[in-house]
Amino acid sequence: MSAAIAERFGAAYDRLRTYDRPLLFIAAALFALGILFSMAASPAATARIRIEEAFYFAGRQAAYAVLGVIVMFAAAALDPRQVRRTATILVAIFLPLCALAAWIGPEVKGAQRWFDFGIASLQPSEILKPALIVLWAWMLGESVRSPKFPGRWIAIGLYGLAAIALLMQPDIGQTALLAICLGPMLILSGLALRWMLAGGAFAALSAWAIYSFYPHARERVNAFLNPEGDAAYQVNRALDAISAGGVFGRGPGEGVIKRSLPDAHADFVFAVAAEEFGLLASLGLIALFGALAFRGLSRASRLNDPFEQIAAAGLITLLVAQASIHIAVNLSLLPAKGMTLPFISFGGSSMIGSALALGFCLSLLRDRPGAFLFAGRART
Repeated sequence: MSAAIAERFGAAYDRLRTYDRPLLFIAAALFALGILFSMAASPAATARIRIEEAFYFAGRQAAYAVLGVIVMFAAAALDPRQVRRTATILVAIFLPLCALAAWIGPEVKGAQRWFDFGIASLQPSEILKPALIVLWAWMLGESVRSPKFPGRWIAIGLYGLAAIALLMQPDIGQTALLAICLGPMLILSGLALRWMLAGGAFAALSAWAIYSFYPHARERVNAFLNPEGDAAYQVNRALDAISAGGVFGRGPGEGVIKRSLPDAHADFVFAVAAEEFGLLASLGLIALFGALAFRGLSRASRLNDPFEQIAAAGLITLLVAQASIHIAVNLSLLPAKGMTLPFISFGGSSMIGSALALGFCLSLLRDRPGAFLFAGRART
């Protein structure tokens, strides 16, 4: 019995050594910072919604982080074929759930994006995003291998179905985020320049249509263009919090402006972190996502298989683009949007979706015989 257990642990350790260590270090830092910043934001958030336990959100975020680590390593343990199969099953489940949430989900701030189970809630779009990117990459990879295979059209069609389900909720931010991910993936698959230009024109037309027919989106854009109005209250308070933090921050638990900042634990957690830990911590967090982009994309560029290359690049783009949108909203560089900061913002669905995306990346980017075009710098 002991010999069998030792053999299993030995096999698990050998597999762990094949994972990209810099990505593991980045993941560990993001999970830890998610708990730390949730502890900073939790007292203000609980006070606003009158929960007696000051660190209610921090405790739940720690539990979500543990679950996220499990999901990440479970996804990382899959081989590329199993990654494709898992993603296909998840899309088949969560794409209809996105449409169902828009129909029967509880309405929160004018949107129906969740299923409420009492002790927890589920936002299907968070799980759909990484799975859909892998499925797109599968189709695009097949189109690279066989030019006659309509993989690009299938990927675009799947995006159209997802966009319809998301706009029904409505969730314009997630719709735009998926488009931001699909564009580079299509380019990596060899999409012709004329189709890229046509896609850009269609995106501009879609943005105009959304502004014209979605009052909520129009209000957000107008508030962005007119930051002195009452509609820009959240973003203005976020800017005040970032400014108050200075270079070194007020100190853990010493934030003041966060107490009047709605969604301080979720959509504006970056501002809370900046107020309490300062500019240096904010730049450090941005640097972490920059390192994730650099390391992930540099390794993806050396992958031998088109599917693996496109999927890894798409998943890294998803995490970094979502983080960029969150930070840009907090800095009033984009119109306000309920976009979580991966691994950092409070939320079980967001944590699981981010962990799933990074787990798929670890699987696709791990050291395997013949996986890379060239070995690169040897490990020491």
